[in-house]
Parts: sequence; C-alpha cells; structure tokens
Amino acid sequence: MFGVAVARLDQVTEAEKARYESLYCGLCRTLKERYGQAPRAALSYDLAFLAMLRGSLDEGPEETGTERCASHPFEGRPYVRNAAMPYAADLSVAFAYHKCLDDMADDASLAARGGRRVLAGPYERACSRIPDACRAIEEAMDAIRAIEEDPSSAPDDAADAFGGLLGTLFAREGGFWAPHLDRLGRATGRVVYLMDAAVDLPEDERSGSYNPFTGRGIEPEALRRLLAAEAHEMACAFQVLPLERDAHLLESVVYSGIWQKFNAVYSDASSDQKDAEDAQ
Repeated sequence: MFGVAVARLDQVTEAEKARYESLYCGLCRTLKERYGQAPRAALSYDLAFLAMLRGSLDEGPEETGTERCASHPFEGRPYVRNAAMPYAADLSVAFAYHKCLDDMADDASLAARGGRRVLAGPYERACSRIPDACRAIEEAMDAIRAIEEDPSSAPDDAADAFGGLLGTLFAREGGFWAPHLDRLGRATGRVVYLMDAAVDLPEDERSGSYNPFTGRGIEPEALRRLLAAEAHEMACAFQVLPLERDAHLLESVVYSGIWQKFNAVYSDASSDQKDAEDAQ
C-alpha cells in the first residue's frame, strides 16, 4: 500500500500514541515470526490500520509484552497483538512482493529485483496461507497495470480496481459486518489510490509516468475537493461500524491522517480544518 492510511499523531493523546506504536510493533513481531527477519521491511502503517480496525470490530483478546529487536537492540519496546495481525502480516508480504514486480516493470530497478528475490519465498508461504486473497491481489494488479497502459481508460478505472481489491480484502472472514467492511475497503482503496496519484502528480508530470490526473489541468484546490468527496464516502462507511476500542485513533486516520501526504506536497495551511469538515 502507499502510506496514506496513517494516524494523525498530533491529534491524539500521548497514551494513544504509545498504543499506536505498540500495535505497529505487534505487527512487526508477527511478520518476523511468520516470515523471518528480512520481510519485516514490508511493514506498513496502512496494514496496521486494517489490523487495528478488525481488532476494534472483533474486540477479541490481545497479547501484550515487551521485546528488543534489530531496530531497538538495547531497550525493549512494548507490543500489542490481536487476532487480525497474522492476516495483516500475510497481506504485508503479498503487497510488498507485488510492489517489487510493479517497480521492476516500471524501471527494472536493481532494488526491486533484489526485493523480489528476498520476498519470493515468503510470498509463496503467504499464498499457501491466504490463497484467495493472494489470487485477488494478483488479478487486481494485472488489471490495474492493463488500465494504466491503455490510453482509452477512464481516469478512475484503476482507482475502482484497487477499491474493489481492498473491499474484498477488508471483508474477508468479516461475518455479519462483511458488507460494511467491503464498502469501507472500496472507499479506502479509492482514497489511497487517488491520494497517492495526487501526491505523485508533480513528479509524474516531469517524468511522463502514468497518472490519472496528468494533463487535465487540475488546480490543487480542485484536486482537494475531488479527494474530499472520496474521503467523505470513506468516512460514511467507517461511521457505520460499532467501534469502541481504538476508536479515536481510527478516527484520526479516517478524518485527517489520510490527508497528511497531500498537505505536505501542496502546502495548504488551511487544509487541515477543511479536510476534517469535508470528511464528516
């Protein structure tokens, strides 16, 4: 994923910050146990968001503890793990592997080739654990690449494809809440894809890389309004879920965290308040 679904840490308490980092460490620990040391590089806050969301919805028991690791060898770091983290770890590996394939197709970079070799074995294990999810990722990534290479495709075709993928992944084994998780996943996928495209737009226009917004003459404020409509749908889907555990942290992702990369690129000092208002 793209580093979009990240908590807005300047809008949460110190205790919530510590909780967020503990959940992130819990996902990192789960990645190590399931796939070894190297695939921990696949760790992302986006999939920590999914694990936190599903943990809040399920309200199942959690494992807590303290562990030293390669990143923090001298002092133990607290971690929290819930029942959704194995799935989030498997998805982390799958998305990281396909990101390497995508980067190889774009520019044949040596880093992407190296990452693919490192992740090939872990990805095989992920496929054996969540074959349906990995198949959905493969099909969606193939479809997105075809859309991006087709000059006749509509601007948001790829966003629809990525939204459909996240809808499937969010809803997997969601029981009663599966339809609502599917709606949230679809909205989140569109937000993530389009927000990432908006952030990359200046560079993509210089390099000539595919971007659904390239050549459309969209001013930053119009771009922000378009994205606000997508964020509003994400917020509406989120509000249906009966979340209590970590609710404020999750809200900080949905209502303002998703805008952090956009605001960093477009530097609109007035955006923060407007983003929160548009999302709700």
